[in-house]
Amino acid sequence: MHGAPYWQTTPYTIPIGIGSLLFVVLAASLFRRRTERRLVPGATLGALLLVASGLWMGTYALELSVTDFSTKVLLNQLGYVGIAPLPLLWFAYVLRHAGVKLNSRAAWVALGSVPVAVVALVVTNPWHGLIWTDLWVDADHGYAVLVNEHGVAFDGFIAYAYALILLGCGVLGRTLLRADGIYREQTLALLGGGLVPAVGGVVCVAGLSPVPGLDLPVLAFSVTSAAVAWSVFHHRLFTLVPVAWESAVESMHDAALVLDGDGRVIDVNPAGERFLSLPLSDAYGQSVARVLPTELVDALGGVPTAGSEAEATVTTEDGERALLVETTPLGDESDMSGSLVLVRDVTERVERERRLERQNERLDEFASVVSHDLRNPLTVARGYLELAAETGDAEYFERIENAHDRMETIIEDLLTLARQGETLTNVTPVALRTVAQEAWDGTVVGDATLDVRVDRTIAADRGRLRQLLENLFRNAVEHGSDGGSLTVVVAGVDGGFTVEDDGSGISEAERADVFERGYTTHENGTGFGLPIVKTVADAHGWSVELTESDAGGARFEFTGVETEPEPANAEQSTND
Repeated sequence: MHGAPYWQTTPYTIPIGIGSLLFVVLAASLFRRRTERRLVPGATLGALLLVASGLWMGTYALELSVTDFSTKVLLNQLGYVGIAPLPLLWFAYVLRHAGVKLNSRAAWVALGSVPVAVVALVVTNPWHGLIWTDLWVDADHGYAVLVNEHGVAFDGFIAYAYALILLGCGVLGRTLLRADGIYREQTLALLGGGLVPAVGGVVCVAGLSPVPGLDLPVLAFSVTSAAVAWSVFHHRLFTLVPVAWESAVESMHDAALVLDGDGRVIDVNPAGERFLSLPLSDAYGQSVARVLPTELVDALGGVPTAGSEAEATVTTEDGERALLVETTPLGDESDMSGSLVLVRDVTERVERERRLERQNERLDEFASVVSHDLRNPLTVARGYLELAAETGDAEYFERIENAHDRMETIIEDLLTLARQGETLTNVTPVALRTVAQEAWDGTVVGDATLDVRVDRTIAADRGRLRQLLENLFRNAVEHGSDGGSLTVVVAGVDGGFTVEDDGSGISEAERADVFERGYTTHENGTGFGLPIVKTVADAHGWSVELTESDAGGARFEFTGVETEPEPANAEQSTND
């Protein structure tokens, strides 16, 4: 049957051709879905597996369709481009599907060298006869079929292929025992896609084929192609694999570490690498005590032996962070094979809890003031009102007015404290001299003078800064003047500014208490003025320190202030 090729029909050509076309179309669809191939590990591998299968089946369908000997031989050789890598691609995808890692590059190189060698031997077979020793055409069944007398290299390839198939089927069988849902359906499709052609291959190699030379594995592939296509569309085989969970873990903001039963690092996601003291490649196989910060190791309790949850505080490049460390056992309780450790950054949650705690404390303080401090002037006012009603003496009305003024002062201070935020969002460049003068003009100062010796711009919330200065000025006048003249000085220091006076000052024994809410040494004081100053400073991120001025009065120094340089005339003062 040599000469010009001509076409023939066989009972097998159409199903094999349809199966080939189906695999090629599925592969093309996968290659076009770039996002899924990028996000789902194994998707590209699945596409290559479909291409190899489609190429093998397509070339064999063409081989069956022609009768010319040389054309059949050429198509037979081309088919090996799909046949040779197919067992390795299937095995690699099975491992990916089951989440089994083979990290040895040497092993993959060795496995991958076999398909390359087989293709090379096929091309050069006329020189050595290692793949087939003889080829002829059998037409006893009404159509021409190419028959191969295989050589020793082909037998070696068959052993290699079936070793990978059996190993892969073993992995899938073990996976099937713990699989459920869509994962189970995908696993069954893969298992059938490997076993059915493998059985056909055994029948063919054993010489039990009803048609000599007919490639039964290809025919079996045509049968399983429908099942594979159904699984691709219905169960999203190759595009939604269990290892997609690995993609989710890889993209998690929370750190995830997998440890074996002895507490050694098996795997770490990118978010967890920032906690390692060693490069990831060096951390594999190391004890957690060697690669994690002491705080995390303490939270784990050393080598995890059960599920647990603990909190830890770790200093990182981003500052001090509050972490929640959760441990989940892997395997049965009686036979724990390892543990999954999740490290979640809960700094914001902890900060919210602290803010809520501080707000609750302020509410308690407000309730105390309302129930006690406001009750006193209210009782006084009611008593003087009764006396005024009985006697008509105007002096009692003046005392009632003083009690009302006292309540108004307490209420204003309470509202100021209630409206203070934990942080500031409206920070702008502010001229310290200007705001100081505005605060002074808004304060009842009596026989007092303001001396501003600073002319610089600072980053602050203008309204809050004015509240801070007003309370300092009022505190100086009410507590430090002793009825005499008083000078209040606003000056600059490195990284901030000071407000000081030449009054009677605050004793060293009292300085630790003056910022406590409700603490006062003045008969008519509310005890909220200096706490307001401290709250405003904290909201800006400033530090405040109370000391004694050179004149013996009180000196409040604010540092950590973002400032701009003073001009040359900064020593000029503003007096009022």
